[in-house]
Amino acid sequence: MSDKLLNIYMEIKMKKSRANIGCDFISLYFFLCFMFLWTVSLQAAVMPDYSRLQPVTENLTAPTAAALDIYENLYVTESIENRLLIYSQSGHLLKLLYGLNVPLGVAVDESGRIFVGNQGNGNVEAYDSNLHKLFKLGSGDGEFKQPIAIATSKAGEIYVVDSDQDLIKVFNSDGSFKYSFGGSGSSNGQFTFPTSISIHETSGEIIVVDRQLRQSGTEMSHGARVQVFDLNGIYKRSFGEYGIGAGKLSRPVGVIKDEVGRIYVSDAYQQVVRVFDENGLYIGSIYGTENPLRTPLGLVRGKSNRLFIASLNTKSVEVYGLDAYTQMEVTPSVLSFDGFTNGNNPDSKVVEIKNTGNSVLSWSASAQDSWITLSESAGSIAQSESHAMQVGVNLEGLSEGIYEGTVVINAESGGTEIIDITLNVVRPPTPVLSVTPVSLEFTSLNGAQPSSQSISVINAGDGILNWTASSDRAWITLNKYAGTAQDSISVSADITSMTQGTYTGTITIEGQGTTSDTRAVSVSLSVTEAKGAINVLTNIKAATFIINGTASYSGSGKNWQVNDAPAGTYVVVFGDVAGYEQPVSQGLTLEKDSSISFTGEYIKEASNNQSGYFKQIIVGKGPGLEDNGLVKGYNPNGTSTGVEFIAHQYPYGVNVATGDVNCDGYDEIITAPGPGPSNPAEIRIFDRKGHELSQLKTTAFDYKYGANVTSCDFDRDGHSEVVVGSGVNNPAEVKIFAYDTAQDKLVDSGISLLAFETNNGVRVATTDIDCDEMSELVTMSGTGKGNKSIKGWIRIWKVNTEKGVGQWSVSLVKEFPVESRYVNSNSLASADINGDYFDEIIIGTGPRYKKSFDIQVVNGDAETISIFNAGVAGNYGANLASGDLDGDGVAEIIAGMGSGMNNEAVVKIFDAYGIQKSSFTVFNSKYGVNVAVGNPGIGE
Repeated sequence: MSDKLLNIYMEIKMKKSRANIGCDFISLYFFLCFMFLWTVSLQAAVMPDYSRLQPVTENLTAPTAAALDIYENLYVTESIENRLLIYSQSGHLLKLLYGLNVPLGVAVDESGRIFVGNQGNGNVEAYDSNLHKLFKLGSGDGEFKQPIAIATSKAGEIYVVDSDQDLIKVFNSDGSFKYSFGGSGSSNGQFTFPTSISIHETSGEIIVVDRQLRQSGTEMSHGARVQVFDLNGIYKRSFGEYGIGAGKLSRPVGVIKDEVGRIYVSDAYQQVVRVFDENGLYIGSIYGTENPLRTPLGLVRGKSNRLFIASLNTKSVEVYGLDAYTQMEVTPSVLSFDGFTNGNNPDSKVVEIKNTGNSVLSWSASAQDSWITLSESAGSIAQSESHAMQVGVNLEGLSEGIYEGTVVINAESGGTEIIDITLNVVRPPTPVLSVTPVSLEFTSLNGAQPSSQSISVINAGDGILNWTASSDRAWITLNKYAGTAQDSISVSADITSMTQGTYTGTITIEGQGTTSDTRAVSVSLSVTEAKGAINVLTNIKAATFIINGTASYSGSGKNWQVNDAPAGTYVVVFGDVAGYEQPVSQGLTLEKDSSISFTGEYIKEASNNQSGYFKQIIVGKGPGLEDNGLVKGYNPNGTSTGVEFIAHQYPYGVNVATGDVNCDGYDEIITAPGPGPSNPAEIRIFDRKGHELSQLKTTAFDYKYGANVTSCDFDRDGHSEVVVGSGVNNPAEVKIFAYDTAQDKLVDSGISLLAFETNNGVRVATTDIDCDEMSELVTMSGTGKGNKSIKGWIRIWKVNTEKGVGQWSVSLVKEFPVESRYVNSNSLASADINGDYFDEIIIGTGPRYKKSFDIQVVNGDAETISIFNAGVAGNYGANLASGDLDGDGVAEIIAGMGSGMNNEAVVKIFDAYGIQKSSFTVFNSKYGVNVAVGNPGIGE
């Protein structure tokens, strides 16, 4: 292409006057310069080949930022764990630095100093390579607001990105302030929440990523931009297009630039690393299909041409090889040798050097101490091959003592492994035999095989002590009869066919070449029989316990007894019962022909709110056209908790649920608009005082007619997930949203379930029908005449959370019909309402049903527990919730009037069999009331 353009250029020039020949040569010169730069530009704009390598995962929880030192050791900060992890260039954990305070950015300069930005202290701390603190940059604590990224120059300057102050602060090598550039704004050279920095000294450029403000409709919102500066912070150029898709950036975080000018930008939202040429032309993306990135944050690239990506939600640092890369693995990392003064050199040991890259690995090795010997000092290894290098020690001239040294192995293309060598030189040995204990006593009670006991064979002197052992009785058995001290012999007494009585014997142990060559251990065995009775008394039927000792038992209830228990010592451990303090464990000794009694008193736990109740009832207005999203809190006796707020401004009331979303120890109040034709599926979450946690607001679907909500902690991380079912007149879709601690927001768990094949929405609940402490999802089709084909069907789903948030899935566990006359669907709830430790499923009648009863209770096997008329449905169904209101370990049923236009906002409370406990009115309105039960700590 360049030859053709040059020919055209020359042809034009030949037609011009010879008088301009001087100008022509000048023009030709500049043209050739342009062609050279154009050719280099074309070469630099090639997307690199990339291969996913073994990720770094050891001990990682939530990696935030990453850096490399000159040896290509990897440094990773974890903000939520307040620590720094250091790995070898092959990914093995070397060190941990604890005691940081929300660490963000990290960098390592060429002298090995480590710089860590602590958001909690507003500082950047410097450490030496042994993790000793050296100093803090600038004024120390409070110098920064959010030190999110750090970079160092070869001259020793430290660059810190402060995303809250929209500044890049530059410091001298001693930590003193030098200058800053940037400042808040979206103009060239200004920043809006900068997130990363890369210094490319070859091109003399600094690359910074920020979230430039952009116009979005009538509002300003964050965009995405990459800005390029010279090494003095003077703006040169920028690029970046905000959006989703190829070449666009949504939430850029990390940035680096390689030797050929390619710029790599991690996108935490799109789960990719975008690659651009140095002028901002998009040339491709790095991502994984089988092992996708999950919230990629910090980026760093080594001389080995490996790209390291901190992938927050995969708990790993993902590693990719770019184009021709090398990856060296060296094992083992520690060698130890033992030798005697004036003795022979110990055998050498093998160190394996393996090339796991895709190009030839050239390496060199050096011993840092003269007494360490190497079989060779350099070599090269083909792809996927390995080499065995011999490492030895030379004892000549070494006196008694411990010697420590190192062997350094360098990859020519980048990466260093250090092998620690320890040599222990001692005087020639003289072994001394010692045995402990000198006697063993075995007891067999009621035919039980006595536990084995141990004899320690000790070399109290030096050198090697070989020993042999024997016993003079067949019932005395040893697990070994010879060995080398230090050692241990397991001794057992075989009581097979032995009657009551006392037996004795001797074990003899002999040492070879010792100063005391024989030791005797006396052994006695007592065979006896003795039995008695064990009683356990408690004050509640729900009590459970286990008994361990000479024999093991388990039981439950108020009065439990076992006879013919072998004599011996027993310990009882009482089980947890919801709402009660667990009795302390007790230990007693049972003698022959006697009895012992354990007494466990369960004391009801103190209420966590001033009302004296274990949980409260949350109510929302029913679906009247004039009813807004008013929510109130009530005690089970009908008194107000004082909480009252409007969750939504839409008509048709509000649906409610509770759950501890942010793991603060109190349930939050979860709301969604009622079934209005223009109401969005908008989820809002409020704290126990009715204040909205606005950062958790989300929209579950694009559908209208509101949504149905419930909550549950499926993955048992302490955070309740929000379960959302679509409103009426929509596909029966269910989504689950999880709380992301790093982002402080709700994120999609990955579940989008079409629970039924109807377009009438879906009702949702959660349950533990098999008492395995893992909750299941329960669904039933929403209100609609189209439900005839699946009327009254319950479907129960297992939620699989093993792959992490974003990749959750569900599978159908079972399905069964309930009362078949529920043509227009039902309302759902679930809890253990009869004290059998298994959750029951509670179904309320659907609207426009000529009922003979309101509520049906079934167990997990679809067996009916009870059916009763609660007097709350009218002709428009019943709204249900369930929970343990009084802390007795058994849940109550809370029923709200159905959605009929003449139904008052009445709430009734029942036990499992329909016996009414209380009734009260919560709103001065019609169209019934929606209900939920929770523990928001109201009244504290």
